[in-house]
Amino acid sequence: SWDLGSSFGLWKGRPSSKRTLSFGFVADPMSTWSVPGRLRCCLLLVVCAAVPAVLGSDDEVCPADAPCASSRSAGEGIAAQGEYYWPQGRGHPRHYGQSPYSFGGACCNLSANLRWSWQHPNGRYNTIIIGKPLIDNERNIYISSMDGVRKFDIDGQVLWTWSVFNYTDKRYVPNNPAIMDGRLYNCLTTGELFALSMETGELLWEVMASAKGIGEDTAFVTATRGIVLLDVDPPQPAGPLSGRQNNRIVAFDASDGSELWDFQPDVGVWNFLPHFPDDGTAVFQTWNGGAYRLNLSDGVPIWNQGLNRNVDGWTDGGPALGPNGLFYTTSSAATMEKSAFSEAGSGGLASYRVSDGELVWNRSGLEQGIYTYPVVGRLAEGAPLSVVTGVGSLAYFPLQIQFFIFGALPGAMVGFVIGMLWALCKCRGLSPQATVCAFLLRPLLAAAICALIGSVVVLPFLKGAYPYSVQAFDAETGEPQWRVELPTWRWYSAAGDEEGFSTRRKNGHRPICLPLASSYMTLDAQGAIYFGHLDGRLYRIKDWNGDGRIDPNAEVCAFEAGSAFFTGGPSIAPGVLAVASCDTLYVFGDP
Repeated sequence: SWDLGSSFGLWKGRPSSKRTLSFGFVADPMSTWSVPGRLRCCLLLVVCAAVPAVLGSDDEVCPADAPCASSRSAGEGIAAQGEYYWPQGRGHPRHYGQSPYSFGGACCNLSANLRWSWQHPNGRYNTIIIGKPLIDNERNIYISSMDGVRKFDIDGQVLWTWSVFNYTDKRYVPNNPAIMDGRLYNCLTTGELFALSMETGELLWEVMASAKGIGEDTAFVTATRGIVLLDVDPPQPAGPLSGRQNNRIVAFDASDGSELWDFQPDVGVWNFLPHFPDDGTAVFQTWNGGAYRLNLSDGVPIWNQGLNRNVDGWTDGGPALGPNGLFYTTSSAATMEKSAFSEAGSGGLASYRVSDGELVWNRSGLEQGIYTYPVVGRLAEGAPLSVVTGVGSLAYFPLQIQFFIFGALPGAMVGFVIGMLWALCKCRGLSPQATVCAFLLRPLLAAAICALIGSVVVLPFLKGAYPYSVQAFDAETGEPQWRVELPTWRWYSAAGDEEGFSTRRKNGHRPICLPLASSYMTLDAQGAIYFGHLDGRLYRIKDWNGDGRIDPNAEVCAFEAGSAFFTGGPSIAPGVLAVASCDTLYVFGDP
Protein backbone atom coordinates (compact mmCIF):
# COMPACT_ATOMS: atom_id res chain seq x y z
CA SER A 1 0.00 0.00 0.00
CA TRP A 2 1.04 3.62 -0.44
CA ASP A 3 1.29 6.36 2.12
CA LEU A 4 2.64 9.87 2.40
CA GLY A 5 6.25 9.53 1.45
CA SER A 6 5.77 6.63 -0.96
CA SER A 7 7.29 6.65 -4.41
CA PHE A 8 5.11 7.90 -7.25
CA GLY A 9 7.58 7.00 -9.97
CA LEU A 10 7.75 3.28 -9.21
CA TRP A 11 4.02 2.68 -9.25
CA LYS A 12 3.13 0.51 -12.22
CA GLY A 13 -0.11 -1.19 -11.34
CA ARG A 14 -3.05 -1.35 -9.07
CA PRO A 15 -2.41 -0.88 -5.34
CA SER A 16 -3.17 -3.59 -2.88
CA SER A 17 -4.91 -2.58 0.29
CA LYS A 18 -2.83 -3.73 3.24
CA ARG A 19 -4.03 -1.41 5.94
CA THR A 20 -6.19 -2.95 8.65
CA LEU A 21 -9.01 -0.52 9.29
CA SER A 22 -11.05 -0.73 12.44
CA PHE A 23 -14.76 -0.54 12.90
CA GLY A 24 -15.86 2.18 15.26
CA PHE A 25 -13.47 3.99 17.57
CA VAL A 26 -9.72 3.70 17.15
CA ALA A 27 -7.64 4.86 20.06
CA ASP A 28 -5.48 7.95 19.68
CA PRO A 29 -2.04 6.72 18.62
CA MET A 30 -0.48 9.56 20.61
CA SER A 31 -1.69 7.99 23.85
CA THR A 32 1.08 5.38 23.70
CA TRP A 33 3.94 7.82 23.31
CA SER A 34 6.52 8.42 25.96
CA VAL A 35 7.72 11.93 26.86
CA PRO A 36 11.14 11.39 25.22
CA GLY A 37 9.31 10.18 22.11
CA ARG A 38 7.36 13.43 22.02
CA LEU A 39 10.58 15.44 22.31
CA ARG A 40 12.13 13.54 19.44
CA CYS A 41 9.02 14.17 17.37
CA CYS A 42 9.18 17.92 18.05
CA LEU A 43 12.79 18.01 16.82
CA LEU A 44 11.75 16.16 13.69
CA LEU A 45 8.94 18.60 13.04
CA VAL A 46 11.31 21.56 13.32
CA VAL A 47 13.53 19.97 10.69
CA CYS A 48 10.53 19.25 8.46
CA ALA A 49 9.33 22.82 8.69
CA ALA A 50 12.70 24.06 7.50
CA VAL A 51 13.30 21.56 4.71
CA PRO A 52 10.38 20.12 2.70
CA ALA A 53 10.27 16.34 2.78
CA VAL A 54 11.44 14.55 -0.31
CA LEU A 55 8.24 12.55 -0.57
CA GLY A 56 9.04 10.95 -3.88
CA SER A 57 11.76 8.70 -2.44
CA ASP A 58 11.23 5.36 -0.81
CA ASP A 59 12.57 6.71 2.49
CA GLU A 60 10.34 9.01 4.48
CA VAL A 61 11.96 12.15 5.86
CA CYS A 62 9.36 12.06 8.61
CA PRO A 63 9.29 8.67 10.37
CA ALA A 64 5.94 6.93 10.52
CA ASP A 65 5.51 7.86 14.19
CA ALA A 66 6.08 11.60 13.63
CA PRO A 67 2.76 13.41 13.28
CA CYS A 68 2.30 16.45 11.07
CA ALA A 69 2.18 19.73 12.92
CA SER A 70 -1.18 21.46 12.70
CA SER A 71 -1.55 25.19 13.17
CA ARG A 72 -4.70 27.09 13.96
CA SER A 73 -5.79 30.43 12.63
CA ALA A 74 -8.38 32.71 14.14
CA GLY A 75 -9.76 33.14 10.65
CA GLU A 76 -13.04 35.00 10.78
CA GLY A 77 -13.98 33.91 14.28
CA ILE A 78 -16.45 31.20 13.33
CA ALA A 79 -16.19 29.37 16.65
CA ALA A 80 -16.50 32.60 18.61
CA GLN A 81 -19.85 33.23 16.94
CA GLY A 82 -21.09 29.74 17.76
CA GLU A 83 -21.47 28.83 14.09
CA TYR A 84 -20.72 25.45 12.60
CA TYR A 85 -17.25 24.83 11.21
CA TRP A 86 -18.41 22.89 8.14
CA PRO A 87 -22.21 23.11 7.81
CA GLN A 88 -22.81 21.95 4.21
CA GLY A 89 -21.26 21.23 0.83
CA ARG A 90 -18.10 23.32 0.35
CA GLY A 91 -18.10 24.31 4.00
CA HIS A 92 -19.11 27.72 5.30
CA PRO A 93 -20.87 30.07 2.83
CA ARG A 94 -18.59 32.88 3.96
CA HIS A 95 -15.58 31.16 2.38
CA TYR A 96 -16.67 28.30 0.14
CA GLY A 97 -14.16 25.50 -0.23
CA GLN A 98 -11.75 27.15 2.18
CA SER A 99 -11.06 26.90 5.88
CA PRO A 100 -9.65 29.65 8.11
CA TYR A 101 -7.67 26.87 9.83
CA SER A 102 -4.51 25.11 8.72
CA PHE A 103 -3.75 21.43 8.91
CA GLY A 104 -0.24 20.07 8.62
CA GLY A 105 3.08 21.60 7.66
CA ALA A 106 5.73 21.08 5.00
CA CYS A 107 6.44 17.66 6.48
CA CYS A 108 3.41 15.63 5.48
CA ASN A 109 2.58 12.32 7.12
CA LEU A 110 -1.14 11.98 7.64
CA SER A 111 -0.83 8.33 8.68
CA ALA A 112 0.70 9.39 11.97
CA ASN A 113 -2.17 11.85 12.50
CA LEU A 114 -4.98 9.38 11.83
CA ARG A 115 -6.99 9.55 15.05
CA TRP A 116 -9.73 7.10 14.11
CA SER A 117 -11.68 5.64 11.22
CA TRP A 118 -15.12 4.13 10.81
CA GLN A 119 -16.66 1.54 8.49
CA HIS A 120 -20.06 -0.12 8.51
CA PRO A 121 -20.30 -2.54 11.46
CA ASN A 122 -21.16 -5.41 9.10
CA GLY A 123 -18.09 -4.87 6.96
CA ARG A 124 -16.35 -2.35 4.78
CA TYR A 125 -18.54 -2.71 1.68
CA ASN A 126 -21.92 -3.03 3.40
CA THR A 127 -22.87 0.56 2.66
CA ILE A 128 -21.65 3.44 0.52
CA ILE A 129 -20.89 6.70 2.31
CA ILE A 130 -22.66 9.36 0.27
CA GLY A 131 -22.26 12.47 2.37
CA LYS A 132 -19.14 14.41 3.15
CA PRO A 133 -18.40 14.94 6.85
CA LEU A 134 -20.13 17.94 8.44
CA ILE A 135 -18.63 19.48 11.58
CA ASP A 136 -20.62 21.46 14.15
CA ASN A 137 -19.39 24.06 16.64
CA GLU A 138 -18.40 21.32 19.13
CA ARG A 139 -16.46 19.42 16.46
CA ASN A 140 -18.99 16.61 16.33
CA ILE A 141 -19.03 14.94 12.92
CA TYR A 142 -22.06 13.91 10.83
CA ILE A 143 -22.08 11.65 7.77
CA SER A 144 -24.77 10.27 5.49
CA SER A 145 -24.52 6.82 3.95
CA MET A 146 -27.01 4.98 1.82
CA ASP A 147 -28.52 3.30 4.87
CA GLY A 148 -28.86 6.37 7.10
CA VAL A 149 -27.20 9.20 9.02
CA ARG A 150 -24.71 8.99 11.90
CA LYS A 151 -23.25 11.41 14.40
CA PHE A 152 -19.81 10.94 15.99
CA ASP A 153 -18.06 12.85 18.72
CA ILE A 154 -14.51 14.11 18.24
CA ASP A 155 -13.12 10.81 19.60
CA GLY A 156 -15.05 8.59 17.21
CA GLN A 157 -17.86 7.39 19.45
CA VAL A 158 -21.17 6.97 17.60
CA LEU A 159 -23.64 9.26 19.39
CA TRP A 160 -26.69 8.34 17.37
CA THR A 161 -27.79 6.60 14.18
CA TRP A 162 -30.84 7.31 12.07
CA SER A 163 -31.61 4.39 9.76
CA VAL A 164 -33.57 4.43 6.52
CA PHE A 165 -36.89 2.61 6.88
CA ASN A 166 -37.27 -0.11 4.22
CA TYR A 167 -33.74 0.42 2.90
CA THR A 168 -33.31 -1.06 -0.61
CA ASP A 169 -31.36 -0.36 -3.79
CA LYS A 170 -34.24 1.93 -4.81
CA ARG A 171 -34.83 3.61 -1.45
CA TYR A 172 -31.76 5.14 0.14
CA VAL A 173 -30.05 8.42 1.04
CA PRO A 174 -28.52 9.79 -2.19
CA ASN A 175 -27.36 13.27 -1.17
CA ASN A 176 -24.87 15.14 0.97
CA PRO A 177 -26.60 16.66 4.02
CA ALA A 178 -26.64 20.16 5.51
CA ILE A 179 -26.88 21.35 9.12
CA MET A 180 -28.49 24.60 10.25
CA ASP A 181 -30.01 25.84 13.51
CA GLY A 182 -29.79 22.50 15.31
CA ARG A 183 -31.19 20.43 12.46
CA LEU A 184 -29.74 18.12 9.82
CA TYR A 185 -31.44 17.99 6.42
CA ASN A 186 -31.29 15.27 3.78
CA CYS A 187 -33.52 13.29 1.44
CA LEU A 188 -34.39 9.86 0.02
CA THR A 189 -34.45 8.63 -3.56
CA THR A 190 -38.17 7.93 -3.18
CA GLY A 191 -38.80 11.68 -2.92
CA GLU A 192 -38.89 12.49 0.80
CA LEU A 193 -37.07 15.44 2.40
CA PHE A 194 -36.47 15.08 6.14
CA ALA A 195 -35.07 16.97 9.11
CA LEU A 196 -33.34 15.37 12.11
CA SER A 197 -32.44 16.80 15.49
CA MET A 198 -28.68 17.29 15.59
CA GLU A 199 -28.75 16.61 19.32
CA THR A 200 -30.67 13.31 19.37
CA GLY A 201 -31.13 12.13 15.77
CA GLU A 202 -34.90 12.23 16.22
CA LEU A 203 -36.95 12.68 13.06
CA LEU A 204 -38.49 16.17 13.36
CA TRP A 205 -40.41 16.20 10.10
CA GLU A 206 -40.60 14.47 6.75
CA VAL A 207 -42.37 15.73 3.64
CA MET A 208 -42.85 14.42 0.12
CA ALA A 209 -40.65 16.71 -1.95
CA SER A 210 -41.46 15.00 -5.23
CA ALA A 211 -43.70 12.11 -6.17
CA LYS A 212 -41.36 11.48 -9.12
CA GLY A 213 -38.47 10.85 -6.77
CA ILE A 214 -34.96 12.28 -6.44
CA GLY A 215 -32.12 11.37 -8.79
CA GLU A 216 -29.44 8.86 -7.88
CA ASP A 217 -26.56 11.26 -8.42
CA THR A 218 -24.73 12.50 -5.31
CA ALA A 219 -26.03 16.04 -5.05
CA PHE A 220 -26.14 18.36 -2.05
CA VAL A 221 -29.02 19.40 0.15
CA THR A 222 -28.20 23.00 1.12
CA ALA A 223 -29.64 25.36 3.71
CA THR A 224 -29.45 29.09 4.35
CA ARG A 225 -31.63 31.86 5.82
CA GLY A 226 -34.27 29.40 6.98
CA ILE A 227 -34.59 27.84 3.50
CA VAL A 228 -33.64 24.35 2.32
CA LEU A 229 -32.86 23.86 -1.39
CA LEU A 230 -33.14 20.53 -3.19
CA ASP A 231 -33.17 19.26 -6.78
CA VAL A 232 -35.92 16.77 -7.68
CA ASP A 233 -37.85 15.15 -10.56
CA PRO A 234 -35.66 12.90 -12.68
CA PRO A 235 -37.31 12.54 -16.11
CA GLN A 236 -39.66 9.58 -16.48
CA PRO A 237 -38.76 7.01 -17.57
CA ALA A 238 -35.11 7.24 -16.68
CA GLY A 239 -32.58 5.69 -19.04
CA PRO A 240 -29.66 3.50 -17.90
CA LEU A 241 -27.25 6.42 -18.15
CA SER A 242 -28.60 9.58 -19.75
CA GLY A 243 -31.90 11.18 -18.88
CA ARG A 244 -31.52 10.95 -15.11
CA GLN A 245 -30.86 14.60 -14.36
CA ASN A 246 -33.11 16.32 -11.86
CA ASN A 247 -35.21 18.89 -13.65
CA ARG A 248 -36.70 21.00 -10.86
CA ILE A 249 -35.26 23.09 -8.02
CA VAL A 250 -37.48 23.34 -4.94
CA ALA A 251 -37.20 25.55 -1.85
CA PHE A 252 -38.67 24.47 1.49
CA ASP A 253 -39.25 26.18 4.82
CA ALA A 254 -36.57 24.77 7.12
CA SER A 255 -38.87 24.84 10.16
CA ASP A 256 -41.60 22.52 8.88
CA GLY A 257 -40.75 21.42 5.33
CA SER A 258 -43.54 23.35 3.63
CA GLU A 259 -42.80 24.17 -0.01
CA LEU A 260 -42.01 27.83 -0.75
CA TRP A 261 -41.36 27.84 -4.50
CA ASP A 262 -39.99 25.78 -7.35
CA PHE A 263 -38.05 26.51 -10.53
CA GLN A 264 -37.40 24.44 -13.66
CA PRO A 265 -34.13 25.26 -15.46
CA ASP A 266 -33.86 24.89 -19.23
CA VAL A 267 -31.07 22.32 -18.81
CA GLY A 268 -31.04 19.67 -16.09
CA VAL A 269 -28.68 19.60 -13.12
CA TRP A 270 -26.41 16.85 -11.85
CA ASN A 271 -24.71 16.67 -8.43
CA PHE A 272 -26.56 19.90 -7.71
CA LEU A 273 -24.64 22.27 -5.42
CA PRO A 274 -25.97 25.85 -5.21
CA HIS A 275 -23.81 28.59 -3.70
CA PHE A 276 -25.11 31.56 -1.73
CA PRO A 277 -23.40 34.96 -2.26
CA ASP A 278 -24.97 36.20 1.04
CA ASP A 279 -27.19 38.69 -0.76
CA GLY A 280 -30.46 36.77 -0.79
CA THR A 281 -29.68 34.91 -4.03
CA ALA A 282 -28.37 31.52 -5.10
CA VAL A 283 -26.14 30.59 -8.05
CA PHE A 284 -25.82 27.10 -9.53
CA GLN A 285 -24.68 25.37 -12.69
CA THR A 286 -26.39 22.98 -15.10
CA TRP A 287 -24.87 19.68 -16.17
CA ASN A 288 -23.49 21.21 -19.39
CA GLY A 289 -21.75 24.11 -17.63
CA GLY A 290 -24.45 26.77 -17.88
CA ALA A 291 -25.07 29.14 -14.95
CA TYR A 292 -28.17 30.48 -13.19
CA ARG A 293 -28.78 33.05 -10.48
CA LEU A 294 -32.11 33.00 -8.59
CA ASN A 295 -33.79 35.05 -5.90
CA LEU A 296 -34.02 32.98 -2.73
CA SER A 297 -37.26 34.66 -1.68
CA ASP A 298 -39.34 33.55 -4.66
CA GLY A 299 -37.15 31.51 -7.06
CA VAL A 300 -37.39 34.09 -9.84
CA PRO A 301 -34.33 33.94 -12.13
CA ILE A 302 -32.12 37.00 -12.28
CA TRP A 303 -29.91 35.79 -15.13
CA ASN A 304 -28.71 32.67 -16.92
CA GLN A 305 -25.65 32.23 -19.11
CA GLY A 306 -23.81 29.61 -21.14
CA LEU A 307 -26.69 27.16 -21.54
CA ASN A 308 -26.09 26.77 -25.27
CA ARG A 309 -22.29 26.85 -25.30
CA ASN A 310 -21.86 23.09 -24.79
CA VAL A 311 -25.23 21.66 -25.78
CA ASP A 312 -24.27 17.96 -25.83
CA GLY A 313 -21.74 18.12 -23.02
CA TRP A 314 -22.11 16.72 -19.54
CA THR A 315 -20.19 16.79 -16.29
CA ASP A 316 -20.84 15.39 -12.85
CA GLY A 317 -18.53 18.07 -11.49
CA GLY A 318 -19.74 21.41 -10.28
CA PRO A 319 -19.10 25.09 -9.63
CA ALA A 320 -17.20 27.31 -7.21
CA LEU A 321 -17.98 30.75 -5.83
CA GLY A 322 -15.01 33.04 -5.30
CA PRO A 323 -14.59 35.87 -2.78
CA ASN A 324 -14.04 38.18 -5.79
CA GLY A 325 -17.67 38.18 -6.89
CA LEU A 326 -17.10 35.63 -9.66
CA PHE A 327 -18.88 32.32 -10.15
CA TYR A 328 -16.92 29.51 -11.82
CA THR A 329 -18.50 26.65 -13.79
CA THR A 330 -16.98 23.45 -15.16
CA SER A 331 -17.81 21.51 -18.29
CA SER A 332 -16.86 18.66 -20.59
CA ALA A 333 -17.53 18.35 -24.30
CA ALA A 334 -18.30 14.63 -23.93
CA THR A 335 -21.72 13.14 -23.43
CA MET A 336 -22.40 11.12 -20.29
CA GLU A 337 -21.92 7.85 -22.15
CA LYS A 338 -18.40 8.84 -23.32
CA SER A 339 -17.23 10.50 -20.11
CA ALA A 340 -15.10 7.52 -19.05
CA PHE A 341 -13.44 6.86 -22.40
CA SER A 342 -10.43 8.20 -24.22
CA GLU A 343 -12.69 10.18 -26.55
CA ALA A 344 -14.16 11.96 -23.54
CA GLY A 345 -13.52 15.35 -25.13
CA SER A 346 -12.09 18.58 -23.88
CA GLY A 347 -12.93 20.42 -20.68
CA GLY A 348 -13.79 24.00 -19.91
CA LEU A 349 -13.64 26.39 -16.99
CA ALA A 350 -15.60 29.65 -17.18
CA SER A 351 -16.17 32.57 -14.81
CA TYR A 352 -19.24 34.81 -14.60
CA ARG A 353 -19.78 38.00 -12.66
CA VAL A 354 -22.36 37.29 -9.96
CA SER A 355 -23.88 40.75 -10.14
CA ASP A 356 -24.99 40.65 -13.78
CA GLY A 357 -23.98 37.26 -15.21
CA GLU A 358 -21.47 38.67 -17.66
CA LEU A 359 -18.87 36.20 -18.88
CA VAL A 360 -15.48 37.34 -17.57
CA TRP A 361 -13.32 34.62 -19.11
CA ASN A 362 -13.67 31.12 -20.55
CA ARG A 363 -10.83 28.63 -20.51
CA SER A 364 -11.92 26.03 -23.07
CA GLY A 365 -10.03 23.29 -24.85
CA LEU A 366 -8.47 21.65 -21.80
CA GLU A 367 -7.07 18.27 -22.79
CA GLN A 368 -9.74 16.33 -20.87
CA GLY A 369 -13.07 17.07 -19.24
CA ILE A 370 -13.52 18.46 -15.72
CA TYR A 371 -15.37 16.03 -13.47
CA THR A 372 -14.83 17.69 -10.10
CA TYR A 373 -15.45 20.96 -8.24
CA PRO A 374 -12.70 23.62 -8.32
CA VAL A 375 -11.65 25.77 -5.38
CA VAL A 376 -10.91 29.52 -5.33
CA GLY A 377 -8.51 31.14 -2.89
CA ARG A 378 -5.00 32.37 -2.17
CA LEU A 379 -2.36 29.68 -2.38
CA ALA A 380 0.12 31.69 -0.30
CA GLU A 381 0.03 34.78 1.89
CA GLY A 382 -0.22 37.86 -0.31
CA ALA A 383 -0.65 35.81 -3.49
CA PRO A 384 -3.35 36.67 -6.04
CA LEU A 385 -6.52 34.63 -6.08
CA SER A 386 -6.26 31.33 -7.91
CA VAL A 387 -8.84 28.84 -9.11
CA VAL A 388 -7.61 25.25 -8.96
CA THR A 389 -9.29 22.29 -10.62
CA GLY A 390 -8.62 18.71 -11.59
CA VAL A 391 -8.68 17.71 -15.27
CA GLY A 392 -9.28 14.09 -16.25
CA SER A 393 -12.00 11.59 -17.14
CA LEU A 394 -14.12 9.35 -14.98
CA ALA A 395 -13.36 5.70 -14.40
CA TYR A 396 -15.79 3.13 -15.73
CA PHE A 397 -17.57 0.03 -14.39
CA PRO A 398 -15.72 -2.83 -12.64
CA LEU A 399 -13.96 -5.20 -15.00
CA GLN A 400 -16.41 -8.05 -14.42
CA ILE A 401 -19.30 -5.82 -15.55
CA GLN A 402 -17.38 -4.66 -18.62
CA PHE A 403 -16.54 -8.27 -19.49
CA PHE A 404 -20.23 -9.09 -19.43
CA ILE A 405 -21.47 -6.00 -21.31
CA PHE A 406 -18.81 -5.75 -23.99
CA GLY A 407 -17.49 -9.32 -24.22
CA ALA A 408 -19.54 -12.18 -22.83
CA LEU A 409 -23.02 -10.95 -23.77
CA PRO A 410 -22.26 -10.07 -27.42
CA GLY A 411 -20.14 -13.23 -27.72
CA ALA A 412 -22.94 -15.40 -26.35
CA MET A 413 -25.46 -13.90 -28.76
CA VAL A 414 -23.19 -14.53 -31.74
CA GLY A 415 -22.39 -18.02 -30.46
CA PHE A 416 -26.06 -18.88 -30.06
CA VAL A 417 -26.73 -17.96 -33.69
CA ILE A 418 -23.71 -20.02 -34.81
CA GLY A 419 -24.94 -22.93 -32.71
CA MET A 420 -28.38 -22.81 -34.30
CA LEU A 421 -26.87 -22.88 -37.79
CA TRP A 422 -24.61 -25.70 -36.71
CA ALA A 423 -27.58 -27.67 -35.45
CA LEU A 424 -29.55 -27.09 -38.67
CA CYS A 425 -26.67 -28.37 -40.76
CA LYS A 426 -26.01 -31.46 -38.64
CA CYS A 427 -29.50 -32.56 -37.74
CA ARG A 428 -30.69 -33.87 -41.10
CA GLY A 429 -31.65 -37.52 -40.88
CA LEU A 430 -31.45 -37.68 -37.10
CA SER A 431 -34.23 -39.05 -34.95
CA PRO A 432 -36.64 -36.53 -33.40
CA GLN A 433 -35.06 -37.02 -29.98
CA ALA A 434 -31.55 -36.46 -31.33
CA THR A 435 -32.72 -33.40 -33.24
CA VAL A 436 -34.20 -31.83 -30.10
CA CYS A 437 -31.02 -32.59 -28.18
CA ALA A 438 -28.85 -31.04 -30.88
CA PHE A 439 -30.95 -27.89 -31.02
CA LEU A 440 -30.65 -27.52 -27.26
CA LEU A 441 -27.01 -28.36 -26.70
CA ARG A 442 -25.18 -27.01 -29.71
CA PRO A 443 -26.42 -23.39 -29.46
CA LEU A 444 -25.70 -23.36 -25.72
CA LEU A 445 -22.25 -24.84 -26.20
CA ALA A 446 -21.41 -22.37 -28.97
CA ALA A 447 -22.76 -19.49 -26.88
CA ALA A 448 -20.59 -20.47 -23.91
CA ILE A 449 -17.46 -20.80 -26.05
CA CYS A 450 -18.04 -17.49 -27.84
CA ALA A 451 -18.82 -15.72 -24.55
CA LEU A 452 -15.44 -16.81 -23.21
CA ILE A 453 -13.70 -15.77 -26.42
CA GLY A 454 -15.49 -12.43 -26.39
CA SER A 455 -14.35 -11.70 -22.84
CA VAL A 456 -10.72 -12.34 -23.80
CA VAL A 457 -10.86 -10.45 -27.09
CA VAL A 458 -12.46 -7.34 -25.61
CA LEU A 459 -9.87 -6.84 -22.84
CA PRO A 460 -7.27 -4.90 -24.92
CA PHE A 461 -9.99 -2.49 -26.02
CA LEU A 462 -11.14 -1.56 -22.50
CA LYS A 463 -9.78 1.61 -21.03
CA GLY A 464 -7.49 0.73 -18.12
CA ALA A 465 -5.46 3.92 -17.62
CA TYR A 466 -6.74 7.26 -16.30
CA PRO A 467 -4.28 10.17 -16.33
CA TYR A 468 -5.16 13.17 -14.19
CA SER A 469 -3.70 16.63 -13.70
CA VAL A 470 -4.32 19.42 -11.21
CA GLN A 471 -4.17 22.88 -12.76
CA ALA A 472 -4.17 26.38 -11.26
CA PHE A 473 -5.34 29.51 -13.07
CA ASP A 474 -5.42 33.19 -12.20
CA ALA A 475 -8.92 33.66 -10.80
CA GLU A 476 -9.33 37.11 -12.39
CA THR A 477 -7.99 36.41 -15.89
CA GLY A 478 -7.95 32.64 -16.40
CA GLU A 479 -4.25 32.63 -17.24
CA PRO A 480 -2.46 29.37 -16.33
CA GLN A 481 -0.25 29.43 -13.22
CA TRP A 482 0.93 25.83 -12.74
CA ARG A 483 -0.05 22.22 -13.29
CA VAL A 484 1.04 18.90 -11.86
CA GLU A 485 0.38 15.38 -13.10
CA LEU A 486 -0.81 12.74 -10.66
CA PRO A 487 0.29 9.12 -11.07
CA THR A 488 -1.83 7.51 -13.79
CA TRP A 489 -4.45 5.22 -12.31
CA ARG A 490 -4.04 1.88 -14.05
CA TRP A 491 -7.19 -0.11 -13.56
CA TYR A 492 -10.55 -0.33 -15.30
CA SER A 493 -12.71 1.11 -12.50
CA ALA A 494 -12.26 3.41 -9.55
CA ALA A 495 -10.43 2.09 -6.49
CA GLY A 496 -12.72 -0.02 -4.32
CA ASP A 497 -15.42 -0.63 -6.93
CA GLU A 498 -13.97 -3.95 -8.06
CA GLU A 499 -13.29 -5.13 -4.50
CA GLY A 500 -16.71 -4.16 -3.16
CA PHE A 501 -18.85 -5.22 -6.11
CA SER A 502 -19.64 -8.78 -5.03
CA THR A 503 -20.49 -7.85 -1.43
CA ARG A 504 -22.73 -4.96 -2.43
CA ARG A 505 -24.50 -6.97 -5.13
CA LYS A 506 -25.08 -9.85 -2.71
CA ASN A 507 -26.66 -7.44 -0.23
CA GLY A 508 -29.03 -6.17 -2.90
CA HIS A 509 -27.84 -2.58 -2.62
CA ARG A 510 -26.20 -0.22 -5.07
CA PRO A 511 -23.28 -2.36 -6.27
CA ILE A 512 -20.73 0.32 -7.22
CA CYS A 513 -19.66 3.75 -6.07
CA LEU A 514 -18.92 5.08 -9.61
CA PRO A 515 -17.47 8.34 -8.23
CA LEU A 516 -16.28 11.60 -9.72
CA ALA A 517 -12.75 11.84 -11.05
CA SER A 518 -11.99 13.52 -7.73
CA SER A 519 -13.90 14.95 -4.81
CA TYR A 520 -14.26 18.68 -4.53
CA MET A 521 -11.09 20.44 -3.40
CA THR A 522 -10.59 22.03 0.01
CA LEU A 523 -8.09 24.81 0.69
CA ASP A 524 -6.70 25.36 4.18
CA ALA A 525 -5.45 28.65 5.62
CA GLN A 526 -1.86 28.12 4.47
CA GLY A 527 -2.87 27.42 0.87
CA ALA A 528 -2.59 23.63 0.92
CA ILE A 529 -5.09 21.84 -1.33
CA TYR A 530 -6.72 18.60 -0.17
CA PHE A 531 -8.87 16.26 -2.28
CA GLY A 532 -9.63 12.59 -2.83
CA HIS A 533 -9.05 10.97 -6.23
CA LEU A 534 -10.54 7.94 -7.98
CA ASP A 535 -7.23 6.11 -7.39
CA GLY A 536 -8.17 5.78 -3.71
CA ARG A 537 -5.74 8.36 -2.36
CA LEU A 538 -6.23 11.54 -0.37
CA TYR A 539 -3.86 14.12 -1.87
CA ARG A 540 -2.32 17.30 -0.51
CA ILE A 541 -0.64 19.78 -2.88
CA LYS A 542 1.18 22.96 -1.89
CA ASP A 543 3.85 25.14 -3.53
CA TRP A 544 5.99 25.30 -0.40
CA ASN A 545 9.01 27.08 -1.89
CA GLY A 546 6.92 29.62 -3.80
CA ASP A 547 8.63 29.06 -7.15
CA GLY A 548 5.35 29.00 -9.07
CA ARG A 549 5.43 25.30 -9.89
CA ILE A 550 4.61 22.06 -8.11
CA ASP A 551 7.38 19.54 -7.57
CA PRO A 552 5.59 16.15 -7.65
CA ASN A 553 8.36 14.61 -5.53
CA ALA A 554 8.50 17.21 -2.77
CA GLU A 555 5.19 19.12 -2.85
CA VAL A 556 2.64 16.39 -3.52
CA CYS A 557 1.87 13.82 -0.87
CA ALA A 558 -0.82 11.18 -0.57
CA PHE A 559 -2.61 9.03 1.98
CA GLU A 560 -3.71 5.59 0.78
CA ALA A 561 -7.41 5.16 1.54
CA GLY A 562 -7.93 2.17 -0.75
CA SER A 563 -11.25 3.42 -2.16
CA ALA A 564 -12.32 6.37 -4.26
CA PHE A 565 -14.25 9.43 -3.02
CA PHE A 566 -17.68 10.80 -3.86
CA THR A 567 -18.50 14.48 -4.45
CA GLY A 568 -17.75 15.59 -0.90
CA GLY A 569 -14.13 16.41 -0.14
CA PRO A 570 -12.22 17.00 3.10
CA SER A 571 -13.70 19.12 5.92
CA ILE A 572 -11.45 21.13 8.24
CA ALA A 573 -12.03 22.47 11.76
CA PRO A 574 -9.54 23.49 14.48
CA GLY A 575 -7.16 20.53 14.81
CA VAL A 576 -9.36 18.24 12.70
CA LEU A 577 -9.42 17.09 9.08
CA ALA A 578 -12.23 14.68 8.22
CA VAL A 579 -12.83 12.97 4.88
CA ALA A 580 -14.95 10.06 3.72
CA SER A 581 -14.16 7.64 0.93
CA CYS A 582 -16.93 5.53 -0.55
CA ASP A 583 -16.66 3.11 2.39
CA THR A 584 -14.61 4.65 5.23
CA LEU A 585 -14.67 7.81 7.33
CA TYR A 586 -11.17 9.03 8.26
CA VAL A 587 -10.54 11.64 10.94
CA PHE A 588 -7.08 13.14 11.37
CA GLY A 589 -6.16 15.21 14.41
CA ASP A 590 -3.55 17.30 16.15
CA PRO A 591 -0.63 15.58 17.90
